[in-house]
Amino acid sequence: MSGIGAWILSILGIVVIGVVIDLILPSGKMNRYVKSVFAAVTVLVIVLPLPALVKNGCSSQNFIWNEDIPLQENYLEYTATIRKNSLMKGLRAALESEGITLGEADLKGDFSGSVPVIEEVSINLSQVVIVGQSEHINKYALIRNKVSAFLAVDEEVVRIYEQ
Repeated sequence: MSGIGAWILSILGIVVIGVVIDLILPSGKMNRYVKSVFAAVTVLVIVLPLPALVKNGCSSQNFIWNEDIPLQENYLEYTATIRKNSLMKGLRAALESEGITLGEADLKGDFSGSVPVIEEVSINLSQVVIVGQSEHINKYALIRNKVSAFLAVDEEVVRIYEQ
C-alpha cells in the first residue's frame, strides 16, 4: 500500500475508533476528556507524516498510487465495438427517418478514443431501399451526402458500391 493510502487509512481508523468510544461512553466529564484525547491523537496522526513529506520534497513521485495498472485490451476492444455499433445504429435510424433503408454497411476506423476517427464508410447500394423520393435522383449523391452529414466526415470517406 502506498504511503498516502496508509496515512488516509490510519486517519479513518482513528476517527472510527473515536466515534465508537464516544457512542459507548456515557455523557459527562469522562466523555469530554476522552474526546479531547482522541482529538489530540487525530491531529497527531494527520501531522506526523508532514515533516517527512517536506523533507523529501513534494514531487509527483510521492503521489503516484499505482504505476503498474494493466491495460485491459479486451475491454478496450469491447468498448470500441459498442461505439461502432452505436454509430451504425444511429446512422440507420437517421436514414430511415428520411425514407432510406440501408442494407449492408460498415464503418472502419479507430473507435477506441473519446472521439471516433472514421476512415471509411462502406455501403452496398444494391441493398438500399429509398422510399418517397423521385425516380430520377442520384442515389450515390443522396446517400453520400446524408451519411457524411450524419457522421460529420468528408464525402470522400463514404464508399458506395454495388454487387
